[in-house]
Amino acid sequence: LKVKAIIGTSSMHTDGIINLQNVSFYRGGRAIFEDLNCAIAAGKITAIMGPSGTGKTTLLRLISGQLQPHKGQVFLFDQDMAKIKQKQLNQLRKRMGVLFQSGALFTDLTVFENVAFPLREHTQLNDMQLHDRVLLKLEAVGLRGARDLMPSHLSGGMARRVALARAVALEPEIILYDEPFAGQDPIAMAVLQRLIKDLNDEMRLTSVLVSHDIAEACAIADRIILLG
Repeated sequence: LKVKAIIGTSSMHTDGIINLQNVSFYRGGRAIFEDLNCAIAAGKITAIMGPSGTGKTTLLRLISGQLQPHKGQVFLFDQDMAKIKQKQLNQLRKRMGVLFQSGALFTDLTVFENVAFPLREHTQLNDMQLHDRVLLKLEAVGLRGARDLMPSHLSGGMARRVALARAVALEPEIILYDEPFAGQDPIAMAVLQRLIKDLNDEMRLTSVLVSHDIAEACAIADRIILLG
């Protein structure tokens, strides 16, 4: 796969749905990023890759507003994340889904209720509409028949797919994936690959994928950002 984007210190065009401009971020006096510029294009799968400790997950947290840069600006949907109020930030986050590395399912809720959780919190869907939306998302990840199972009864690959169904439940415009292939066997990894690609195409998503699995990420990525 041809590498189309490499993070560096030179200025880059800012035509992306996510833009980082001259971003610097430090931990304990150590520069994680210094004058970082990159643009993430809408409708594409962008893989963020690099060795451990280069700030891949930190970059996701900057994009989602969990962290603020010490210098520079992070733009999401043309909004400067440092200048908006918490209410506006929460509204932007509803347009963004996150698949955590651990899956982060609620252990005391069934598969159905895990996927339904963001819908109950953030929408006014009636019971019939919510039921149909949850089953539609479970169908999309091939787990409609697992709706009554508890997370403890799921394999690692199934749990990750349930987490993906929950991440797309609100039908976001952006999905952030933090190491989606970590700890997965080859079959589960292939299933997740296909799901990420298919969901991105069918829902016209913008996907940002943090991974150290080179072959798997390159197989589905449209663009690659290399952190060194």
